[in-house]
Amino acid sequence: MKVTGFRTRSYYFMMNRKLGDANGPIGNARSAGSFLFIDTDEGITGVSLGGSPALGKFGPLIVGEDPRGVVGLWKKMCDFAFKGGVEGQDRAAISAIDVALWDLKAKINGEPLWRTLGASEGKAKAYASGIDMPLSDEELAAFYGRMADQGIDAGKLKVGLDMDDDLRRIQIVKDQLSRVNRRPHLMIDSNEYWSPKQAIPPTRRSTSSRWASGRPASRARCRSPTWRPASSCRWR
Repeated sequence: MKVTGFRTRSYYFMMNRKLGDANGPIGNARSAGSFLFIDTDEGITGVSLGGSPALGKFGPLIVGEDPRGVVGLWKKMCDFAFKGGVEGQDRAAISAIDVALWDLKAKINGEPLWRTLGASEGKAKAYASGIDMPLSDEELAAFYGRMADQGIDAGKLKVGLDMDDDLRRIQIVKDQLSRVNRRPHLMIDSNEYWSPKQAIPPTRRSTSSRWASGRPASRARCRSPTWRPASSCRWR
């Protein structure tokens, strides 16, 4: 079996509400993206979301190759990008190709992807994230309430503009998810809005506070608190 080519298809749609974070708190209801398709000479196609203009740079590297050698093809692409670094558009292209190749390998094997990857079952822990900065308190409670109705006990809240607002909204998320788990898993994400110095006080308060109910969350995590290249932080 050989890869015969690759192609992309773009899409655009309007959502039923705006998504936003600290960098764009007003939000945007428009969304767009693309699919990547990797075709083979046996009529089996691998599919992934994403990609970048750099697909034209890395896609030819896999044409004519056996798609079942996913790790080797990933290494080949990374080696090709080595001098410039596997970052930005190059990383997006390599990632999209890698995902499509794994999808293709699972289809060739005639089994679900989780089994191809070596997992013991086809389930994984999920958390809710509404990209929810534009939501009012009432809309925030309704969203995480719907997630709790589905049995989800973990949530990630967009924060970063106002500490008092953030703590109040964290409590709203916690109250809803506590219907599933007395100590839900809570996360905050400022999307690199803070500097390292700005990040320390709010992350300490929001991840260590016991909040109004008097019980801490079972786990608190802070994602992307500072602008790059500052690293993320995590508390357990």
